[in-house]
This record gives sequence, C-alpha cells and structure tokens, in this order.
Amino acid sequence: MVVGLVLVALMLRAFVRRDGWADVEESADSVEHAHLRRVAEAGISFLSPGAIRLAEKERGGDGIFCGDPAPAREFWRRFAAASASVERDPAGALEELRILPGLLEEALGGAEPGAGAAEGRSRKEDGR
Repeated sequence: MVVGLVLVALMLRAFVRRDGWADVEESADSVEHAHLRRVAEAGISFLSPGAIRLAEKERGGDGIFCGDPAPAREFWRRFAAASASVERDPAGALEELRILPGLLEEALGGAEPGAGAAEGRSRKEDGR
C-alpha cells in the first residue's frame, strides 16, 4: 500500500511539473522573449533597405568606396551582431538597434538624413 501511495505521489509530481502550474513562470518568460524577438526582427527589417543602399555604395561603379570606411565597418559589425543575436538575446539586439540608424546615416555620408525612415515613408506615400 505504501509503495502504491509513493508511486501515485511521484506521478502527480511529474504531471504538475510537465503540464501544470510549474510552467507558469517559464511561459511568461517565453512570451516576453517572443515579443522582444519580433520587435528586434522588425528593427532589422526596417534597416535592411538602408543596408542595401550602403552595400551598393560600397561596391560603387569602380569598386572604390568614397568617404571614411570606419562608420560603414562599425555599422556592418553592429548590424551583424544584432542580426545574429535576435534569436538568442533579443534584448541585446534591441540595444544594438538603437545605435544603428545613426551609424547607417553616417556611413551613407550624412547627405541622406533619416536614411532608413525616409525610405519607409516614401513607400507608404506611394501606396496611397
């Protein structure tokens, strides 16, 4: 009889851990993680058109990048780090994404203020 009670108690404990109340904290963390990941993915997508323009500018007609290459290198380093960390550390990716628009503008030469935002607005206006 005692063995049967111990077995039932162990089965209930396993059930509670697997499907029950023990997962409440884990699910809250996973929901927050998923939300941060989606926000970080949207930020990367928002910067992508500017990144494409920067890549085209770097390739240029004759393969020579005119201007200071340091901001472009810093942008690419941080853009790659943010892109790589979206899945495992979305909060860290969001920190990087706060800096990237300014770096992109500087890398593009500053002649295009709001490089990423301007393109997003013009596409919205074209759709109207």
